[in-house]
Amino acid sequence: MQPPTLPRTLILDYYDSYTNNLLCLFTQLYSDAEVLNKVVVIKADKYTWSEFQERVLPNIDCVILSPGPGRPDNPSDIGFGLGLLRFHPVPILGVCLGHQAIGVAFGAKIINTPRITHGHVVSVSPVIPSKGLFDSPFWQLSGKENDFEVVVYNSLTVDPSTVPNELEVTAWSVPTSDRPSTVQGLRHREHPIWGVQYHPESISSTRGSALLQSFLAKVNQFYSSPDSFPALPSKIVASCAYRVSAASKSRPSSALPTPPITPSPSRPPSQRGFRRGGLSISEKRMGDLGKQLRTQDVFESLVKQNRGSRKGKEKAIGEFWLDGQTPTRSTTTSLATPSFLLSYSLSARTVTLHRPSLPPSQLILSDATTFWDWFSAGSQSLTSSLSATSSQGFRGGWVGYFGYEMKMESLQGYKRAPRVDRSDGLVEEVDACWGWVDCLTERTSEGQWIARGVLRDEGVPLDGKNDEDDEDVSMLDWLRSHEVSLGVSQQGWEDYLESIRDVLSNPTSDHAKPASSFPTFRPNATGSDYRKRIDACREAIRQGESYELTLTTRFFSSCPPALDPYPLYLRLRTFNPAYYSTYLHFPTLITPRGKGLSVLSSSPERFLKIDKNRRVEMMPIKGTRARVKPGQCVCTPNTGCKGQDKGSEACVEEGKRVDERIGEELRLDQKERAENLMIVDLIRSDLLSCCTPSTVSVPKLIALESYGVHNLVTTVQGILAANVGSVECVRRCFPPGSMTGAPKLRSVQMLDDFESDKRRGIYSGCLGYFSIDGVSDLSVVIRTIVAEGEQLSIGAGGAITWLSDRDKEWEEVLTKVGSVVGKLDDVQ
Repeated sequence: MQPPTLPRTLILDYYDSYTNNLLCLFTQLYSDAEVLNKVVVIKADKYTWSEFQERVLPNIDCVILSPGPGRPDNPSDIGFGLGLLRFHPVPILGVCLGHQAIGVAFGAKIINTPRITHGHVVSVSPVIPSKGLFDSPFWQLSGKENDFEVVVYNSLTVDPSTVPNELEVTAWSVPTSDRPSTVQGLRHREHPIWGVQYHPESISSTRGSALLQSFLAKVNQFYSSPDSFPALPSKIVASCAYRVSAASKSRPSSALPTPPITPSPSRPPSQRGFRRGGLSISEKRMGDLGKQLRTQDVFESLVKQNRGSRKGKEKAIGEFWLDGQTPTRSTTTSLATPSFLLSYSLSARTVTLHRPSLPPSQLILSDATTFWDWFSAGSQSLTSSLSATSSQGFRGGWVGYFGYEMKMESLQGYKRAPRVDRSDGLVEEVDACWGWVDCLTERTSEGQWIARGVLRDEGVPLDGKNDEDDEDVSMLDWLRSHEVSLGVSQQGWEDYLESIRDVLSNPTSDHAKPASSFPTFRPNATGSDYRKRIDACREAIRQGESYELTLTTRFFSSCPPALDPYPLYLRLRTFNPAYYSTYLHFPTLITPRGKGLSVLSSSPERFLKIDKNRRVEMMPIKGTRARVKPGQCVCTPNTGCKGQDKGSEACVEEGKRVDERIGEELRLDQKERAENLMIVDLIRSDLLSCCTPSTVSVPKLIALESYGVHNLVTTVQGILAANVGSVECVRRCFPPGSMTGAPKLRSVQMLDDFESDKRRGIYSGCLGYFSIDGVSDLSVVIRTIVAEGEQLSIGAGGAITWLSDRDKEWEEVLTKVGSVVGKLDDVQ
């Protein structure tokens, strides 16, 4: 049965983190080009009611009211939605919040659901005889059974005893012993208005596309089944919250302009003045040379002793070791010294250039832009200047981090604080820092060493001129004004190769030793305080303000002045090896905590990876359990060694059995699976803001992975749209959904309050690399020690849902910190 003709559809988005997933239902029925020409997602506060009536309604055929946080009887949460429903000029479908709004608009009351559930799969049963959307031929053909499974995300529901005569219930949830039946479907008896309480767009809901077809068939019927509907006007398309281009499999489409994003414009880089061929990538494989050496030995010789520097003994401004230290997954490791750093302060809107042996230089960005805009445009210019594409992995470019507070400039709808003029001399926070690497040494998973370099053609200058109306100088123009070279000369490359051969042939014999122990860390908040914040989170969830809140806290320690953090990292990488183990050291950076900033990470979680084919992959982690450590005896008087022979074969085998049982219990835990599913649906929506809709998929859903701890991990993928670059992609998905909860905007705003507006800093952000060719790989900053001056910190937290147990949540926080620095004594 052919799908209905696609009408011009406006999805009114109430800042929900699942709204974009509705596009996946469309692309199951229509091509990407059709969907992008006929369907737009527009924020609910983009227009006033009068503007919407005048400019939008005459040019669309139907509206979908999205899910969202809050209550439909609260004007600040629903906007002009109730007026639209009562006016009903076009057919309307309401989902979750939109469904509840239908009830409120015509007189029903909203109550708490008898059993609050988020991210759980329930069975729904349409009424018999079927009515509304469930009476459509498209629905009838989609399944033989009357009941079907869906995912629900709601604390509130329409009170069935208050449903007015104008409305009619079309579906109920199937009652269970612990969950009474609730209203899951509504329709207006006279007007073209339908709603469903559940989320048809969730990855684990069934028959979602059938529901959409039923609605679109009703829309076609409303307009007397035309052969086609007109295209959306360009002005409405430009109002789309995020716009991606439809990329053909055979040939990329022309890039569509990226529309404004709150709080500042997100402009595509100007194509004027780009010169292809200004930069090129070179590599040299070293064969068997140095294969017997430890990576640590080469790092210390090449980077820490600066034997790879092209300027002799000049003091380095940074040390990078993208380690990937894990015994269970093959990975590469990259070693480099940056030639310069770009740091950014949010409060002052200031970019600072750091170079060896030179004083810092600063650039204040205008209020019309953000660091994301500026850095993205500059990175795109560099990619455009590359003479040829390359293979996978880091080929040179940027290494660094975005701190969690960069959400202020990335998250749509988040209010950016006004710029602060630091005439008082106070030191600014370093909210982002990226170092330029034009020469690096990589070790493959087979142990071979490869030198990689970004070479510049002296006869082809890089040109990144601004558009004429840009207020801010471009990144490349600013760097050039300070005589900063991007890319190494041919002679510099030859010198670097010679230094690598020398290091691999004659490594230093004086090796650093791991720290003998970890410092003692103490929590910023007591266990009692954290439990109270959990209670506050659960109450907000009960009120319908959020589905899930990732509450965090930090643990602090101190270190002697001028302590080298490197031995501490050596201990960490063996104590808790992880796929994204990383050591970043910035000895010259100054923060309010003192001089020197280092990141010692043992993160297991991928935030976002972009490969050479522009495939984006995100791997959120939700659900954690402690593992049985090697040498740990978990035997009971009736199992294993019975507690009498620690380390014996029987003891080891019992430890393996207990460890496997803990992992399996986590995999089957319904609360943990629900937490993971909520973030998976959020991640899908994030990727739909920057990927071609039909390409977004979930190849692995809620799988158990066991490294330092047991985790539940999901893989979400998509193909980056032609008009979105790597940095812009990260921006649209930042901050990581696993560190915020859902819906992302409302959750982040509430977490600011619950965490008393305390900075998370680098923790909860992301770190990794942007290769010059667009390939990127970034981790979520968790299981990480941050050293600033004499202060050491570790962040930890967990996803709070209505089903959270306050004691178990605090225990999980301690487990996560313990996986980094060992068990914390005397912390309750």
